[in-house]
Amino acid sequence: MSDAEAAGDEVIHDAPGFIRVYRSGRVERFLPVDFAPPSTDDYTGVASKDVAILPEAGVSARIYLPAVPSTGGTRSKLPVLVFFHGGGFCLGSAFDAAVHGHANRLAARAGAIVVSVEYRLAPEHPVPALYGDAWSALQWVASHAADQGPEPWLTDYADFGRVHVGGESAGANIAHHVVMRAGGEELGHGVKVNSLVLIHPFFLGGDSSESDEMGMALLRELVRLWPVVCPGTSGCDDPWINPMADGAPSLAGLGCQRVLVCVGGKDAMRGRARLYCEKLKESEWIGSVEAWDADGQGHGFHLLWPTSTKAEAQVEVIAEFLSRE
Repeated sequence: MSDAEAAGDEVIHDAPGFIRVYRSGRVERFLPVDFAPPSTDDYTGVASKDVAILPEAGVSARIYLPAVPSTGGTRSKLPVLVFFHGGGFCLGSAFDAAVHGHANRLAARAGAIVVSVEYRLAPEHPVPALYGDAWSALQWVASHAADQGPEPWLTDYADFGRVHVGGESAGANIAHHVVMRAGGEELGHGVKVNSLVLIHPFFLGGDSSESDEMGMALLRELVRLWPVVCPGTSGCDDPWINPMADGAPSLAGLGCQRVLVCVGGKDAMRGRARLYCEKLKESEWIGSVEAWDADGQGHGFHLLWPTSTKAEAQVEVIAEFLSRE
């Protein structure tokens, strides 16, 4: 092997058990996606199918449709939740079994159409590419208003006066930035975002002293990972990863009326989630924000133990929040 070839294979980031990135651009992922096919779920009765959003870019989604209630022979319209999975911007999939199961439960409990977006991953597609993918997905959903658009589950059953955006971990970060963009740009077709749901949001920066030893170890790995997925970043106070940083766009521009932040009591980033709520309240944003704490639970616990009491409670809290007008 030549010196140039050897340099091209140099490891520039190694998170054992998760991901290894080489200077040549090669990426090895050690958390394979446990693919779950779309189906009709035996337990919830929720049907799902996969759709293309930006075929040329590989952006797609899995749509979940719960049983549609009818009143006087007329089918009721359902709220829509556009959702983004987690994975540190570089791992995970909307088609993973754990993510699929969670979306099924959300759709069933909330009585909502869930559009779970499969966006492009870093570092092959560095941040901020995935924010553009997410915005395109939200625009695609909005394009179905007024009985337009290619997807009949949206044209036939969606209530475009009740469009919500949410995500978990890195997906919650993505959801925040998408709704910030919605505060300054039109989605089209008169569609507005009603609310934002953040589950264990991936925000860095600031003081992390409240984390325990294990949490600090995780934070150190996430801090190391950030410049790998976002080359050229200014660091952990980059507004992409720290929307509370000095110089970040004002949270007053958030383009929705209500926000729910779900916090894991042992999540290494719990302090950042709580600070987000505080900063939102202190801004000139006109809306209401509430937080729900899962005492004693870590980051993403609902995917690891989906039928646990706390995971079920978190789904119920989200469902109740989405049901409000």
